Amino acid sequence: MEDYYQILRVAPNASDGAIRKAYRKLAMQYHPDKTGNSEMLDDYFKKINEAYTVLSNPEQRRAFHLKYYAAHLPAYTITNGASILAECIQLQKKVLQQADNVNEDAVLLMVTEIILSANNLLILKEESNTILIEKIRSQLIALLHALNYKNSLQLYETIEIRLSFDGTTQKTAIEKLLQEKKQRYYWDKYKFFVALLAAILICIGIYKIA
Repeated sequence: MEDYYQILRVAPNASDGAIRKAYRKLAMQYHPDKTGNSEMLDDYFKKINEAYTVLSNPEQRRAFHLKYYAAHLPAYTITNGASILAECIQLQKKVLQQADNVNEDAVLLMVTEIILSANNLLILKEESNTILIEKIRSQLIALLHALNYKNSLQLYETIEIRLSFDGTTQKTAIEKLLQEKKQRYYWDKYKFFVALLAAILICIGIYKIA
């Protein structure tokens, strides 16, 4: 399966603007009018257009994330809880490998659509292996650290609904983490305006003194 991010030479968490900018640059560079009659480059130009068509459309991009992640996970046959745990571990490894370029939409899709699918939850319910369920829950909770506030909150709510917590200790720790992420999120979002307001107030103060 083609990696559209690699084709456009952008990170999986690239913004819409970054994707658009990368596409325009590559489209101009590899346009048939500039490359001549090169079959190989013409094919690459088609891939560039295909990649942009998918990644510039939110729904198609999300669908691509799910298909790409599924294609690059080991082909476990989900017949028991151990297989579900194996998928969790594999996803955790992939997230660690991506470091600062975590494809957050894909992580959420993998958890909601595959790992915690209705079929998998039925398997866990039938087995009733509380130790295994706790291991799966712990693997999924560890993913919270790699996600931004909004995606962390969505993942936490998914875990809470589909793999309900037994006690309050773990929930309290997670809620503390989410609160810290929330504070960072809003600070990053509004710090420019805070700095601007502070600068304006300082200027007003200096003007009054003068």
